[in-house]
Amino acid sequence: MILKILFFLTFTFSSYAGNLNKDFCIGYLEEVYWALDPIEEEEKRENIVQFFNENYAGASLLNFDLYYDPSQRQFGDSPKDNLIKVNYPNFEIMILDAYINLFTHSDQNYCPAFWNDCSEESLKSFFQGASDFSNQWAGEDRVMEYLDTEFKNHQCAQYLNTSINKTEFIPNLNILIKELTK
Repeated sequence: MILKILFFLTFTFSSYAGNLNKDFCIGYLEEVYWALDPIEEEEKRENIVQFFNENYAGASLLNFDLYYDPSQRQFGDSPKDNLIKVNYPNFEIMILDAYINLFTHSDQNYCPAFWNDCSEESLKSFFQGASDFSNQWAGEDRVMEYLDTEFKNHQCAQYLNTSINKTEFIPNLNILIKELTK
């Protein structure tokens, strides 16, 4: 009986710690995405794309042209009249995919990504992830240094995936867009 209780407690703690790690990575990856996405200098963006190509097998296949419908606030994968073509390079696809998968598979209420009914521990872990990023990020001018020394071996990099199917990615991205435009 004592072994069953110990097993249950170990499993429960492990599951709880795993959820807090996911909450941490939601905060961390959200910050990474919002730091890299607005970089407009073409050479820096190309260097970031190249970094992901060199460090993640299959990343070179992840360059998606998506089509945004402003009236529906949703993305599709085929060009139509009045849709806005948006290119998502490999790093944006990989980071968004990991970020979205963490919060959509953690809880049905999307906590902590959208603040719905979050526990104090979940929010604390989320903010620790965001803070961890802030402590590492030295700014756009040193983006390659950050990627090479901090990001690629960070605990949250384990959630990056290069086997991302465009038709499966779009509905997940639309969840994010729907939540952000509420």
